[in-house]
Amino acid sequence: MCKIFCLDIGGSFIKLGVSGADGLAETASISSPSDYDTFLDRLATLLLSEGIGPQDRLGISIAGSIDAENGSVHAAQLPFLASVNLAADLEAAIGTRMGAALKESIRVENDADCFALAEATFGAGRSYENVFAIILGTGVGGAQVYRGDLVRGFGGSAGEWGHGPFIQKQDPSAPGFVPQFACACGQKGCINTVGGARGLEAMHAASGNPLSESKTIIDGWAGGDAACTATVSSYVSLLSDALAITLNITGAQIVPVGGGLSNALILLSAIDSEVQRKVLLPRPTPLVVKGQTGHNGGLWGIYAQLMKEMSAIERNQPRGLRRQSPVASNSGRRRC
Repeated sequence: MCKIFCLDIGGSFIKLGVSGADGLAETASISSPSDYDTFLDRLATLLLSEGIGPQDRLGISIAGSIDAENGSVHAAQLPFLASVNLAADLEAAIGTRMGAALKESIRVENDADCFALAEATFGAGRSYENVFAIILGTGVGGAQVYRGDLVRGFGGSAGEWGHGPFIQKQDPSAPGFVPQFACACGQKGCINTVGGARGLEAMHAASGNPLSESKTIIDGWAGGDAACTATVSSYVSLLSDALAITLNITGAQIVPVGGGLSNALILLSAIDSEVQRKVLLPRPTPLVVKGQTGHNGGLWGIYAQLMKEMSAIERNQPRGLRRQSPVASNSGRRRC
């Protein structure tokens, strides 16, 4: 029986999930190697130790932009992936060790896309047909799922609401001044530069405050500290401006949030209130909510994508050739 193997690759750790009768279970976690040869070797060894076979499916969730033409992954935390075809090289490494090639190609997806798929299939967006999920972590990410499918644009990219010169030049002496910080994408003033934890910290320091961690700033705001309140007010205003425009364009019905800042429920509530005030059509229920798939959103998202692909293959096969699904029928709504 075919199994689904899912890898969630981050800059520090790699997690593995394997499908079973009850859905997906995280079975192993290893540290992320710092060079490509070791990286491939450890991934192949891990997968073989967990019993991957030629008939099984393998999917990867990874932070970074994926080049649809050459399979390279531009990930700041793993720069050695920018000049290689990860899927092809890993297939070869597994095949060499296993003595047989995988029958299906490895699927590689961006981690924000996977989080959106996880939330639309198993999490906070499972009752909605139009979901726009966002990441408020070190930086800002996003992806849209419409009727169960990722919305893909030019080059396979879509939903990147964190990029573009959104923050305009201002008078440095004006209240609430926010600098046009340089973004890793090459532009200045992107929401990505202020919307994540590092951005919130940079905004706070730019106002002449001591360098503080994002949690300290949010706690200070909640406790009535004037400096922290000024920083968070500017943060919420900018973020809600960008998100309201995004929702007017996409028409999304709900916005599940992942990443470290999603744990600050008071912050999400403030963002939701401002977004509801700024969108053309306020929603009858909260829009901006904490995601439900948590730190395993990458695993559950790539799992959802592979299940969808396998179901499509099943539907297109002649009746006599169809095989039983490896996942129990009630597992499609299983939460992490």
